[in-house]
Amino acid sequence: MDTSMKTFGSRIDRLSRRSRRVIAVATLLGLPGMYVWSSVLAETSVPKVVWGPVTFALIGMTVVGSFILYRFVQGRADMPGRGLDERQQHLRDQAWILSYEILAGAVILAVVIAAIQVLGFDHAIALDGNLMGAAAISVGVLIPILPVAALAAIEPDAPADF
Repeated sequence: MDTSMKTFGSRIDRLSRRSRRVIAVATLLGLPGMYVWSSVLAETSVPKVVWGPVTFALIGMTVVGSFILYRFVQGRADMPGRGLDERQQHLRDQAWILSYEILAGAVILAVVIAAIQVLGFDHAIALDGNLMGAAAISVGVLIPILPVAALAAIEPDAPADF
């Protein structure tokens, strides 16, 4: 293995919990942020030259963050988790529970926002191809990342070597 790849991997293995949490949040918000950014940009007079770099940066947050999180977790978030010790199984189970809580919270938030728009402001919500495509891609990309991001976020820091 290339020395630079070993160094990169060891840096990922030594990431602090705080750094992993920042990466997890950025990873999960990058893709939806890109869709929000694109829809807001379409309604404003922001120059189109700004659209590309910001869009790629937001997508890059999800792509790069996913690679880092998957490299850190190294399969420990997978079910059924063969070869994990009791501590790792417990952390994996906590990560899956947290994932379901996050997913449930996101669904509830979406329903509440839709209900407020429809019932409170009497706005119609059109489910066009763009919206459904964005939702399908976001769900298809982010749901598999959730347990990995959760595990990376809750796993304690490795003890410092003396």
